[in-house]
Amino acid sequence: RNCSTSQRNKVETPSPLDFTHTRITFITHVIWENLDDEGDEMRPCEILEEDPDSEESSQGDDGVYHSKYLTHVDPETRNVPKPAPNYSTWYMTTHRAASTCAIFSGDGKYAATGSADASLKVLDTSKMNSRSDEDRPVIRTLYDHLAGVNDLSFHPNGLVLASCSDDQSIKLFDLSKPGVKRSFRYLQDTHIVRSIAFHPSGDYILAGTDHESIRAYDVKNFQCFTASTVPADLHRGGITKVRYSTNGSQFVTSSTDGSIKVWDAVNGRCVTTIENAHDGTIVSSVKFSKTGKYILSGGRDSVARLWEAISGRMVLQYEGATHKNNTLQTTFTYNEDYVLSSDEVNNTIVCWDSRTGKCLKRWSGHANIIRCIAASPTEPGFISC
Repeated sequence: RNCSTSQRNKVETPSPLDFTHTRITFITHVIWENLDDEGDEMRPCEILEEDPDSEESSQGDDGVYHSKYLTHVDPETRNVPKPAPNYSTWYMTTHRAASTCAIFSGDGKYAATGSADASLKVLDTSKMNSRSDEDRPVIRTLYDHLAGVNDLSFHPNGLVLASCSDDQSIKLFDLSKPGVKRSFRYLQDTHIVRSIAFHPSGDYILAGTDHESIRAYDVKNFQCFTASTVPADLHRGGITKVRYSTNGSQFVTSSTDGSIKVWDAVNGRCVTTIENAHDGTIVSSVKFSKTGKYILSGGRDSVARLWEAISGRMVLQYEGATHKNNTLQTTFTYNEDYVLSSDEVNNTIVCWDSRTGKCLKRWSGHANIIRCIAASPTEPGFISC
């Protein structure tokens, strides 16, 4: 069982161990005997402007120059794999039931986790990093869902946290008000909501449900927009994950039908479809690289894959982690040097070199299936739950 108000407007619509590198924050979710931690003030995100397309490069420990993010991956190029990173556990906490999802705010100052027990926790990463017995990293515990939480998304300002659940709802929590534990707005769908993502502008929230149509909601009035209704554009099964690109011009979706689709976020049309992305099995997770050039996916064929976003061509495979029966997550580390996922057979975290596909290391410590790994956007830390 790891990892762990105000006016509400309803809108109807049709274990032990864990790790991290150098400065590392690796979490598994504990029920604190007395959570007297609801009064910390949260401040808006201050995200430094950076150009993900920059060709800035740096010399790694292997003596080879690497671009800042994934700008060019060529399997034919004999890149020297990077040394395996060293991670150590900095903090652990628990929910009352299995932890299901985790995410960091855009500036990396806060993290949140969701659980099958229907609760959410918000954590201060600086308090996790301090490793002081006096600091309590859990600064909010939120209760408003009636069933397990499936996904989370921080608003770009860092003061609103959205969650979605098996109870078919999306809920928004105002984190700027200490002591408030219930959502201030919520939306009731007609299907289980599996995944959500705020647009980088904060004006819209994307939602993927057990229905094949993608929804986008105006955050101010929760007016619902659907992506293309052209049959060829649609998935043929429920949506498992939705994620925007860094600049918000596109979004990517994965489905139980085994496909990955890239969409134009302005006109809602599908621009790229990757059929049978994981040999016809369910695609569990997808996300863009920071440049938007690549898509990283994980599926129930036990192989993570890197794709060109425009052409849909597979570039690289990351093999060695069993993923057959559960919905698990695959992600990049903050600088995209490494790919992280989990192995459902031995409950380990698996790390690959992102540019060569070489499996570098495994870490144990969890007593059960690791459903989610969320990497900090600003430092070499990550959460596992």
